[in-house]
Amino acid sequence: MTLQNSADLARYASTLNAKFSDFEEAARYVLLQHLAPALRHHVMGNFQSIGLISAMMERRLRSAAPDLASIRENCASFSSASQMTVDAITRMMAWIAPPEDTPLNFDTGLKECLSLLTTELRFKGFVIANEAPALQTALSSRALRSVLCATLMALSERTQAPARLVIRAQAMPDSIVLSIELHPLEGHASNVRSSPCRPLTWQDTEILAVADSVQLTHGPEGAQLIFPHFDATT
Repeated sequence: MTLQNSADLARYASTLNAKFSDFEEAARYVLLQHLAPALRHHVMGNFQSIGLISAMMERRLRSAAPDLASIRENCASFSSASQMTVDAITRMMAWIAPPEDTPLNFDTGLKECLSLLTTELRFKGFVIANEAPALQTALSSRALRSVLCATLMALSERTQAPARLVIRAQAMPDSIVLSIELHPLEGHASNVRSSPCRPLTWQDTEILAVADSVQLTHGPEGAQLIFPHFDATT
């Protein structure tokens, strides 16, 4: 293709941006498909608590002489469980339809991602060992959630299980360097879940990393992510 003038160059750049935007949207959709079971599990756990408390209250109210003190305690528990469910749904919506990018404490975001994926990865035969220090650095919430989760999912798709995923992190003047080391374990994965959606590939993960300004390198021994500090002006 020969670009004749600045107008041709501008149109070509616009076409490339549009294509990348399509690739990014596809990658985020595939990631969400892989995260959906874990998100659903976290929310449904709170609804089960509400159901148990409701059943207990119903039994006590049917009593010939209801214990009002116990019922008041159940009401307080019901209120607390309801608020936890609302909070869980709100957090889930931040994953499904992220609002404007906001700062997220690295330690908080890391634990959030690992809490979401630990059970799913365990079914695949992977054990997560979080050896990262509690760094209180603000990063992009979208970058941390999408790129870290996508990297862990891509590693699990492309690595022979079982294995131990060791996570370490180091604070730099303008970034956080996070490494994920793969250490094979003896044995085999006995309860691997099959997913109806296509595998999340390294290409998907690389697209998300570029979109969120994260430097990503990966190989047979693991992956490294470099997250820039959150910049409210961008």
